[in-house]
Amino acid sequence: MKALVFNGPRDVRYESYSDPELATDNSVIVKVERCSICGSDLHMYHGDSIGNANYSEGVEPFCVGHEFAGEVVEVGKAVYRHKVGQRVLASGGAPCGRCKHCLSGHTALCDHWTAFGLSKGLNGGQAEFVNVPMADLTLQPIPEGVSDEQSILLTDAMCTAYFGLTRTNLQPGDAVAVVGLGPIGLVGVELAFALGASAVYAIDPVANRRAHAAGLGAVALEPSTALPMIMDGTKGAGVPRVFEASGAKAAVELAIKIAGRGSTASFIGLPQPDVQLSMLKVLYKDITIRAGVASVIDQWPHLIPLLQHGRVKAEGLFSHHMSLSEGTEAYRIFDAREEDVIKIMMTL
Repeated sequence: MKALVFNGPRDVRYESYSDPELATDNSVIVKVERCSICGSDLHMYHGDSIGNANYSEGVEPFCVGHEFAGEVVEVGKAVYRHKVGQRVLASGGAPCGRCKHCLSGHTALCDHWTAFGLSKGLNGGQAEFVNVPMADLTLQPIPEGVSDEQSILLTDAMCTAYFGLTRTNLQPGDAVAVVGLGPIGLVGVELAFALGASAVYAIDPVANRRAHAAGLGAVALEPSTALPMIMDGTKGAGVPRVFEASGAKAAVELAIKIAGRGSTASFIGLPQPDVQLSMLKVLYKDITIRAGVASVIDQWPHLIPLLQHGRVKAEGLFSHHMSLSEGTEAYRIFDAREEDVIKIMMTL
């Protein structure tokens, strides 16, 4: 098959790779129809670390990508929810389904959870075919009323946005700040209004992303002016709910500065080792800190009805549509933030 293969930092190539086989009886093979690049993929692309893995050198080539949807073409004998010919979307990773965390509905805390597209141990879905383990949990049939673009957002970005936003303890009538307006942050802006936010401050250095947020009704701010403008708009109180969706050092620092006393700040951006919280500010402002990786599977029951009933649309986030064969260029554009890129859809 053809796939996008990680061969080292900034070296993702469209090339031939071995066809996947059913790894376990609970696996299926999915013929991928469309896939996308996540901002977290860029940490690997840059040769940074993700968890215990260092991508700077000596990594055996593997298929990348954890945001994908397609058609089931082969089914293991211990799979009960899916059949050949079914169109499905995937969670960004596969849980074991047996540990105490999975059984209590917190699959992201799974003792054996593995992300797609971070190593040869579980090849990713930016490929013609992909093996999906624990398919009854990991895959979701594409629901009626959910578009192709929305289905890709349900593989990670929309679920991460909902997870991070709801962990701010947002209540109807609250003001909320969203720091970082990549796809997750922009979905977070729309979700905040759907969940009853009275005002949303949307902060990012990139003009077209601020414009998108403003079109959703947010107060769009540059990072350099966000603090004084938020303090002016809140009469010096700061924001009671802060959703940080970047992971960049400046974004994390700003999130604490704009948070009000007794506020809750939720962090979902993947940070690098030099990113630290100002614990003195956290202490004196009595900020509740929440951070974590979204349990994608557990967000589907909340989000699918919102999409089906038009409460959330998540439109206009895919600024670029390319073929998988153009994947090397897609990674370059996404990394360089060229051509007003927000998110790239790749089709096969």
